[in-house]
Order: sequence, then C-alpha cells, then structure tokens
Amino acid sequence: MKSYRLFNTLVLLSVGLSSSFAQCDSIILINQQEINQFIQKYGRCKEVNHLIIKDKSSDISQFDSLYTIERVNGRLSFEFSKSNENLKNIVGFRNLRYVDELMGNTYIFNGQFTQLDTINNLTFTSEDHVDRPSYFSYFPKLKHIENHLTIKGYITEVTTPKFTTGSNFHLSLNGYIDSTTLKILSSRIKKENLKSFSVFPGNNINLKYLSILDSVENLHFAYCENSNFSNISTIRKLRNFTLESDLGNNDYGDGLKHIEDLGFVLFQNNKYILDYKAILPNLKSINRVLTIYIHDLITNLHFLDNVSPPLEKAKHSFATIFIQYNKSLANCNTSFLCEALAKYPESVIISGNAGKCTKEEILKYCSTVNTIEQQKQYLKLSPNPTYGYLKVDNIDSPATITITNLFGQVCKTLHNIQNEVNISDLAPGIYIFDIKNKSVSERHKIVKVN
Repeated sequence: MKSYRLFNTLVLLSVGLSSSFAQCDSIILINQQEINQFIQKYGRCKEVNHLIIKDKSSDISQFDSLYTIERVNGRLSFEFSKSNENLKNIVGFRNLRYVDELMGNTYIFNGQFTQLDTINNLTFTSEDHVDRPSYFSYFPKLKHIENHLTIKGYITEVTTPKFTTGSNFHLSLNGYIDSTTLKILSSRIKKENLKSFSVFPGNNINLKYLSILDSVENLHFAYCENSNFSNISTIRKLRNFTLESDLGNNDYGDGLKHIEDLGFVLFQNNKYILDYKAILPNLKSINRVLTIYIHDLITNLHFLDNVSPPLEKAKHSFATIFIQYNKSLANCNTSFLCEALAKYPESVIISGNAGKCTKEEILKYCSTVNTIEQQKQYLKLSPNPTYGYLKVDNIDSPATITITNLFGQVCKTLHNIQNEVNISDLAPGIYIFDIKNKSVSERHKIVKVN
C-alpha cells in the first residue's frame, strides 16, 4: 500500500512539474494587465523558453510581476508600439540572470537588469539620444556574452563592464559608432575570439580605432558611407566576404591584402564604382560561391582574372556562380567563368546583364581562348604570368608582336623583337600576343600581373 501511495505521489508530482513546465514554455504578453496577471496565469515560473512582450495596448509601463523569472532559455523580446511613449521600468526583472537572446531598444527603458550576468546574443539597440544612459548602463552585472553583440548607440568606460565572450564571437556595429566605443570594445573582446564582424549600416565610422580584426573569418559591410575601413588590411584568416549597398565614399585602404582564398563572396546592390581588384588585390581562388547581383556601375569582371573558381558546384546553394541584373556589365569575358562553365554549367547563372554578358558570348570567348591554348607552339614565352618582362625562346629572327586585349583592341605593337619583351606599361590583365617573323606565326595568351 505504501509503495502504491508513493507511486501515485511521484506520478502526481511528475504531472505537476510537466504542467508547470508547459505553462512556462513560450509566453506572449500583450498589455500591462497580462503582465500583472503573470503569476496568476502561469505560476511562479523561474525559467521560460521564450518571453515575447508586444505591447499591443500601448499601456505597458513596468514589469514588477515578472520578478520570479531567473532564466529565459530562448528569446526575450520587447516589441513596443510607437504610440506608447512612456518609459518602461525594467527593475521588475530583478532576479533575471540568464537570457539566450535579448532584443529591444534601450531608449524606451529606464532602470536596470540588476542581476543579469550572462547573455548569448545581445541585440539591445538604442537611439542616439545624449540624454539617455549609455548602452551598458542597463547591464551593471554583465559578465559574459557568448555569441553575438550588436552595438547601436554610445558606451562609456565607466558603465561598460569587463565582460568576456565566447571563442566564436560576432560583433555588429549599427549606425554611427564613435572612436571611444570602438576603443572600449577593443579592450573587452579578445582578438582571437572575434570571428565574425559586420557593419550594417555604417556612417562615418573609423575602424582604425577597432584593433581586433586580425582573426575575423566572416566580414560583412552593408549600407555604409563616408567610413574608413582601411584596417581590414590586417585581416589574415577571412573565409567569407559580403559587400552590399555601398553608399559611397568608403575608404578600403590596401584592401584585404593578405587574403588569397575565399569561400563565399557576395557583391550586391552597390550603386557606386568600386575597385574590387584593389579591395581583393591578391585573391587567387573562390572555393564555394560567387554572387554579383544588381550592381549598377560594374562594367567588367577583370578582378577575376587569374582567380580560380570552385572545383565543383556548391552543395547547399542553387547556384555556384550567380551574376544577374548588373545593368552596366557589358562584358564578362574571363577565364574564371570559362573554367566554371566547363565544370558545372548548370550551376552558373548569368542573366539580365548589359551588352554581351551572357553565357553564349562567354562561351564564344572561351572557345577562342581554348583554340589559342591548344595550338602547337614552337616559341616559348616566360614567365607567364609576368610582371612586365618576358623572355622569348626559340626565336631565330626578329619578329613583330601585336598585343591585343580580350576585347580585340590593339594595345601595343612591337617591332624587331629578338629575345625579350617589355609590357610593364600595360595594365594587369590577359593579353593576346600575335608573333610573326620569317619562320613562325603564332598566338600566345599572356597574363600581366601587378
């Protein structure tokens, strides 16, 4: 009998705990009344999975009835109506210690999360009101941010706690960020931990004050203008690069000069002329996906000359190479696309561009280049690629060399060439050498590099 009673007690306790957990699973509160009735409706929940506060009645002013909550294992999100202009006092969260993802706008709050010490993802943005507390004033006990921090607004040394981060950390800058903020972040985040960095949007930002970019693996700039990004030249381990909606007058300095190989590259919706070759001066290969989309002023793809495409089509993307709706892109002739079209033509999307930037025209160019490469050639020109000087072997009498670019334009004509050619005055790119003398008439493809 005692065993039976004990069994029933355990069953009832289990059911009660399950019911309590279910009540505290995911909660949405839409007005002050629902907040005030929180304990009555949900019990004394110490943990909730998600807590969403929407303020549909535009009457929320405090959260005093939520004092039992110690952990939010998922998202804690504040979605307030613009018609509710009153500040909302957050001291009601006085026992909250952990949040997986915290989202909201600091300018609508007063008070503090007095015990909150650990957050996985912090996107608690603010408006640029100088009369409002600085960003971290709301988190006086914060000790650790594991995954992601979005900064919008200003911070001060006094109010910014000495928090640590996870080893795979993502920092986002949003809006105008001053030099003081960048210096403080540099003192809090370990350089080796910062793996992803984004500016979205960015206005008048000077990244020279952010000294922790060296180990960044994922870089994303979007909707930026009048900013100094020249210290991206310190980055050495980049894998993925996105540059979109460039609003002009951004300084990329020496570019990503240490980067030779990238996995993913996206250039999208850029309205200004950008020198991609200067931004990626030493790029040799793109190993996974390239997208160039809605770029109004790009005219050619010369920055891809001497860059190797992915060895095989992307496994988790509908296209490996995606070049579409670039209204000034009239010519896409590059060996990069020739190789890609030969390996995985169905995974190369080229459409909606200007002029002759179509698969058909590129394939014609590829056919011409392949014909040149397959010819039996007696003469040997080296080195190829070249910085400017080439040696011509096996030539038995002076020759005339006509040099044309990939558009068929004659760039230079050289006479009485015997065993040396100088093209140091030509811009980097691919050139066709037509060589003729009494004994030979040959065509060679030569690559000029910086």
